[in-house]
Amino acid sequence: MTLFYIGMFTGLWIMGTVLLVNNYKNKYTCWMSALFIIAGFASFSVVVNQTVLPFFREQEDVSFWVIESTRIATIVLWGIEYHFLPYLFLMSGIVFTGRFSRKLQNGLAFLLLIPIILYIIYVPPIYPEAKFGGTLFKILSGAYFGGGVLFYTISYLRENNPSNRRNRFRTNLVVIAICFVYASDYYGLNYFLIGKRSLEISSNNLWQLNFLIVFWLILFFIYFSLRYGFMGIKLRIEQQKLDFSMRSLTQGTAILNHTLKNEVQKINYLSEKIRDSISKDCKDEALQDIASILKVTDHMLSMVTRMKEKADEIILKEQPQQLRALLDMQLASLGAILQEKHILLLKDYRVDPELVCDPVHIRETFSNICLNAIESMEEGKGCLEITLAEWKKDVIIWVKDNGTGISKENSTKVFDPFFTTKKGTSHYGLGLSYCYSVMQKHGGNLKILKSEPGEGTLMELRFPRRRVLHWRTDSLNSSAQGVTEFHPPVT
Repeated sequence: MTLFYIGMFTGLWIMGTVLLVNNYKNKYTCWMSALFIIAGFASFSVVVNQTVLPFFREQEDVSFWVIESTRIATIVLWGIEYHFLPYLFLMSGIVFTGRFSRKLQNGLAFLLLIPIILYIIYVPPIYPEAKFGGTLFKILSGAYFGGGVLFYTISYLRENNPSNRRNRFRTNLVVIAICFVYASDYYGLNYFLIGKRSLEISSNNLWQLNFLIVFWLILFFIYFSLRYGFMGIKLRIEQQKLDFSMRSLTQGTAILNHTLKNEVQKINYLSEKIRDSISKDCKDEALQDIASILKVTDHMLSMVTRMKEKADEIILKEQPQQLRALLDMQLASLGAILQEKHILLLKDYRVDPELVCDPVHIRETFSNICLNAIESMEEGKGCLEITLAEWKKDVIIWVKDNGTGISKENSTKVFDPFFTTKKGTSHYGLGLSYCYSVMQKHGGNLKILKSEPGEGTLMELRFPRRRVLHWRTDSLNSSAQGVTEFHPPVT
């Protein structure tokens, strides 16, 4: 069994180190790295108590203080593993959700540490013999493990992007293995005693099977890291790195084409309107459309300068932005297309929050979603409905259309890069993938609330409450071109 225990702590320490080295800037992988490394302390202590200490005691030239300091070191290491593993598991689950700000994560990290510290202070002395275990810590550790499982599960269930959802599912498989540790080392443990000359464990003996879980975990870690990448790391051979670089280059070019296509389409519509206005000697309308074209070209220039960020990693340039004004600006640029297809626009602004966001990326995101809705609707029969509201303390934008809708099969794929149901070479399937990434970067979410073939689609953009600087309640109005205000269904 000694060899198995050596394999346990060695494997756990290697996994923790690989995680940390490959993605030390990612807070989640830092917590998981700490969890794996500390999880190896107990098996390391067992090896030292069963092999090293007996060897030292048989040697006449090894002093008492060397033996005792080694034994104390095993007490400290085992105590750290036993008391802090539940805490690390819970914190990893909190960070994994991606729904807590860094400040809140730091606050929870401090608050959740307090019960563990208080327990350590009030347990019996750990020297000269250390005894760990008891009903109180079974309950406390159970609460921490249960909370961690809850956060991991919620994170998986609330993930809409199919690719991210599969990755979260693979990570959740690791959680199953870690949960077995609670059954064996906490719930099933009466006590373990590091005595002066021996190690005594009273339990249901499930802890003896921990080595099987660790080896399964190592195999799982290696296989999925090599094939898919998870927990923030990807281990690839050089050819795969080259393939990834080529895909990034291709995606960057396609995104650029996608953005320019949308904006040029707006310019075409506006140009047609200007020609008609000039032929009818409607100078004011022509000037208004020219101003709209200038706004479109300004947006195109802003997006072109940001293409590298979209092809690689989206970098936010945040600033305060009145959300209602941003929506109105973008809807104005779509006005010519709406008129061309005779689509009715309904607006319902229930709040007017000032957000800290990246206006360029948010405008492009909102524009992409609206254009998708417009393209799905039949000319002369379409209705585009925009609602800005507060929902469960978050800021919500609902975009509803009565177009062709999305089938259940395709609704799980629409956020995947390069997936599209549109015909023709000018459609690249990158719009919603980009939009989803932008919302995730803002700590929010983009999802399909409801969609039925032939009945239309209801999309939701959600911004977290922490991004709101303040709410404006003056000058709010619900506007529609000839109809009353709209209240979209929420599912």
